[in-house]
Amino acid sequence: MTVLVGYVQGEGGTGGVQLGAMLAESAGTDLVVATVVPKPWTTPSMAKVDAEYASWTDEIVTKAEQEIADYMTIYPPDLDWRFVRLDHRTAASALSAHAVEIGARVLVISSANGGQLGQIVTGSTADWLLHRSPTPVALSPRGYRSPKDGKLTRITVAYAGTDDDGIISRARDVAGLMAKPMRVVTFAVRGGAMYPPLVGIRTENQVLDQWIEQSTAAQQKLAADGVIESGTPTEVASGTGWREAVDSIEWIEGEVLFVGSSHEGLLSQVFVGSRAHKLIRHSPVPVVVLPR
Repeated sequence: MTVLVGYVQGEGGTGGVQLGAMLAESAGTDLVVATVVPKPWTTPSMAKVDAEYASWTDEIVTKAEQEIADYMTIYPPDLDWRFVRLDHRTAASALSAHAVEIGARVLVISSANGGQLGQIVTGSTADWLLHRSPTPVALSPRGYRSPKDGKLTRITVAYAGTDDDGIISRARDVAGLMAKPMRVVTFAVRGGAMYPPLVGIRTENQVLDQWIEQSTAAQQKLAADGVIESGTPTEVASGTGWREAVDSIEWIEGEVLFVGSSHEGLLSQVFVGSRAHKLIRHSPVPVVVLPR
C-alpha cells in the first residue's frame, strides 16, 4: 500500500518527503509525491487571464517535480516513487481524496513554517486533515532529517490507558510489518491549572502520582491480556507540562510516535482532541495520527 506525501514547492522543505520515503522504504511499498495547484472557480475560457493562470500553475508543478526528481536521487533506485499533479480548490481535500483513491497507507505532510526547528506546526491543511481524514496522517517536524540509512528505528505508541487498545494493536501490526521494535508510553502531565490555586500543589502532585500508578497498571494489563508481547517496553512520561513530560524519556533517531484519534470524532476518521494536539506540538519526532 502506497505512502502519499503532500509537497508544496519552496515551502516546508523536504521533511515530509524524507519522512514519507523512510516509511515507504521500511514498509517495502511505493511512494507518491503530490503537489496541489489551485483550480479556478470559473469555467476556463480562451481569455488571456485563463492562459496566464494555466501557465502559472504549470510552472509551479514543473518546478516542484524537478525539485523532487533532483532530491530523490539520494535514495536507492529500488525505491519506487512517482510524482503527481492534483488540481483542486483546496489542498487538504485534494490530498485526502487522492489518498483514498490510491489506497494510501498513510498521508504525509510537512510542518508549516513559523515554528522552531524540530517542532511540528500545524497549518490550515494539517488542521483540516487532523479532523477529517479517513487515512492516517503523518506530520514531520520542521527541518526533519531521516536517519542516514533511511529506515525507521522504533515505533512509540501514546497510550491513554483507557479503551484505545485498538491503536496499540494497529501499531503492533505496523511494527511487525517493518520488523521494528515498539514501546508504549503514557503521558502524565500536571498542568499549571489542574485545580484551583486554593487546593495547592500538594494535591495536584497526589493526583498526578495516582494517575501514574493507574497508568502503570493499565500498561501491565496490556501484556497480561496479550495486546502487546511480553517484554515490550512501557514507560510513563510525567512532568509539570507537556515539554517536561516529553523530555523525561529518551527518543532516538528514526523514531515515530503513533497517536490515536479522539473519541469525539467519527469512526474511521481522524479527529485530534486537545491532549493529542498538545502532544503533537511538543513531540520531538514525527507523529502518525490514526483514525478510530
